[in-house]
Amino acid sequence: MTTDPRRAPATFAQSDAGGAVTQHGEAEAVIGDDALGVGPVTVSLLDADALRAADYRIELDLWPGGRLVLTQLGRRFDAFSAELRRIRNQARVAGLLAHGITMPDVFSGALLGGESPRPADLQVYDTHVTLVPQDADPWQVPLGAVTALRAQDDPPAVALETDTTSTIIGQLARRRDACHALIVNNLEAQRHLLVDLTGQEGFADGRGVPRPQIGGFAGLAERFTAAERAPCASALLAAASAEPRLGFVRLLDPDAEGPRSPTALPEGWAAFLLVPVGALTVLEILAGPAAATYVFKEGIDAVNRDLQMLHFRRAPLALTAEQAEVTPANPHRLALRRLEPLRRLRACTTARLIHNAGWAEALRSALLSRA
Repeated sequence: MTTDPRRAPATFAQSDAGGAVTQHGEAEAVIGDDALGVGPVTVSLLDADALRAADYRIELDLWPGGRLVLTQLGRRFDAFSAELRRIRNQARVAGLLAHGITMPDVFSGALLGGESPRPADLQVYDTHVTLVPQDADPWQVPLGAVTALRAQDDPPAVALETDTTSTIIGQLARRRDACHALIVNNLEAQRHLLVDLTGQEGFADGRGVPRPQIGGFAGLAERFTAAERAPCASALLAAASAEPRLGFVRLLDPDAEGPRSPTALPEGWAAFLLVPVGALTVLEILAGPAAATYVFKEGIDAVNRDLQMLHFRRAPLALTAEQAEVTPANPHRLALRRLEPLRRLRACTTARLIHNAGWAEALRSALLSRA
């Protein structure tokens, strides 16, 4: 008879932020797809900010405060704690917007570079790589941001570098070469797609390319600007105080079909424009989804980097202040609490302009009042 790893009898104690025990007893602990239940206690795994499992004791640090401790799991401790960690990390990957549309290839290893290796999984998607430390928040490295990728021998590892980060994952055993080859193949597939689409090198998923680095910028932009977005693009380019950037991004929150460009984009892709106007950076989706115009009070490099880290996911950016209130019922609460690129972008957003008859006047007002 097979034992269900998601169930185990346990002794439990829940305490509040001050350490006082509020509920305790003995009951069957059950791991659901997004929550852990034991007796009268149910905790969302999105709110389990830390998990420690050792010496037959499981501790969960809970947001907004408090702790849940499970003991007396007996022989089921190892299987139950491993399954709890797996499901909790899976929920946190999605909650921190580090997931993809398709299932990833997963490699088990360890993050190197600190005082000691930290066990972690490497989830390789066709758009990005997500690092999932055993007991810390996951994060992603967009393939479009990768500036160097190498398989190193001492110690054996795969190293990913961007303009701002260096990530080394080792202890991949015999799967190191397979992991490296898969990421190389995904990078090459992305490069070929964008070369075929634009007819030139230099584009990467989510990275805006400055006008001087693009052959025939005006013509290329026109090819990928939907007719209904053309007046918007012209107005933004006319307002530019420095070189604008054109780019393409594989969206990971696709919505209903939006404006189409004269040259068809691959499924799920969008064309975008980033325009510096004084101290502001303006984002315009030229074709793909039905998106608003965003105005950020931040430099173009920082805005592009953070948008790329989000894969231009628009739903959390579009939340109103009321919708973004961090409450236990808010499905975006983990990203709003702990995803720094999202927090930075929301903090520097000065306007979100809907494409309607008043768009041009709204843009003039947003640029004049904030520049």
